[in-house]
Amino acid sequence: MSIKLDTLSVQELEALIQKAQDLIKRKQLQQEKLAGARAEIERIARDAGVSVDELLAQAGKAPRKAAGSRKPVAAKYRNPADASQTWSGRGKRPRWLADALAAGKKLESFAI
Repeated sequence: MSIKLDTLSVQELEALIQKAQDLIKRKQLQQEKLAGARAEIERIARDAGVSVDELLAQAGKAPRKAAGSRKPVAAKYRNPADASQTWSGRGKRPRWLADALAAGKKLESFAI
């Protein structure tokens, strides 16, 4: 950003100076808050007996559930032509069930 100061009036220059001073104050306040937060983090780490790096490393790691850790759901529907083909009612309908429903059969007739 380049401002040609020679073209500005006295009032515009004073307004520019005031805006710059306000911005400087806001940035200084922000830096003071950041320094205070850093000191607080260091105190917490020291009280916990760990380093700041260890504390922040652990803070970034949220416990995750293992993939596929959901409990299996009991089957609700069974293919009468092949008893090994079942469906729990969750997810996409299996082809054998979709074909039977398209042929006019009722979903209830496949209930276990």
